[in-house]
Amino acid sequence: MNTCRRELLFQPLPGKHTLLAQLDRYSKEFILARMALLHRFLNRVANHPVLSCNNSLKVFLTAKPSEFSIHRKSGRGLLGRMSSSLNNLAAVYMIRQRTPEFEHVREYVTMLGEKLSSIDKISQRIHKERQDYLYELHQLHPIFTLWSASEPELNPVLLALASAGERSAQAQHQVLATYTPIIVQPLKEYLLYVEAVKETLTRRDSVQIEYELTVEELNKRRLEKDQLMSNEQQQQFGPVGVGGFSIGGTSLWRSPGEVRDGKLQKLEQTIPQLVKQVEENQDKVECANENLRADLERWNKEKKNDLKTIFLALANQQIKYYEQCLAAWEDILPEAKPACGVNSTLESS
Repeated sequence: MNTCRRELLFQPLPGKHTLLAQLDRYSKEFILARMALLHRFLNRVANHPVLSCNNSLKVFLTAKPSEFSIHRKSGRGLLGRMSSSLNNLAAVYMIRQRTPEFEHVREYVTMLGEKLSSIDKISQRIHKERQDYLYELHQLHPIFTLWSASEPELNPVLLALASAGERSAQAQHQVLATYTPIIVQPLKEYLLYVEAVKETLTRRDSVQIEYELTVEELNKRRLEKDQLMSNEQQQQFGPVGVGGFSIGGTSLWRSPGEVRDGKLQKLEQTIPQLVKQVEENQDKVECANENLRADLERWNKEKKNDLKTIFLALANQQIKYYEQCLAAWEDILPEAKPACGVNSTLESS
């Protein structure tokens, strides 16, 4: 689909596994996560007004494994994909008339990718600190339990503190367990989506470059024709109309007039072909612009909902965590108050 409709915005397939997670690619957690990502990918493709009608999607969903393998091998190979990638990369530097509308989109997408990358890095640092904090919380329960054995009068409150620490550790463990599905996977998926938008903009630029190069070639041929029509016949070695030195009545080179007429005849055949090609490429550029505008409008709506879902899930997770911690420490107040009363009595005596 990517090769036949270059101007459309394709959400990238989720990654199979990373190099560090090579050994975990068959784990249950990874398989479930990838199933969820593939489900979202297929839903986006199925909801697309153009991609949903693509024959490649039908083959992907209905073909048998052997048929799908044949269809997959019929596409471009590695060298073809590399050549296309290099052409798209060159398009960024070769384009002459940049469209301000799409340049603003490119700048916005670049800035969005940088912000999401910063959020990802910050979340990883917080996750590391939470792991260290969880380790410290797990130390509270045995410490307070051992302490309570040597302090009979403070035994109830110390055991309550140990229980509260353990409950806080369980809440923290739940936060760490949901870190990957709530934060890591959605952010990684959206960073790939941002890169897909950049690649789509680059592919649109390559379509525009094809149009610009064709227009440039047409103008060059027309200028060449005008120069041939306006220039007077140049004087050659022999008389005008004579082919120069000849052997057996055969001229060894053509006269300037014959050369000019040959070039004009060739240009008269080439220019109409270039005019037709310019019109076709102009239609491709206009179609690419309209399709990309529609896809970007659809993506902006999805982006707001998706990012809102990610950050709301994070906020709800944190609210739930702090509520559990607060409840854990509030539950020990009935045990702590008598202990405080005992301490105050001992101090007054």
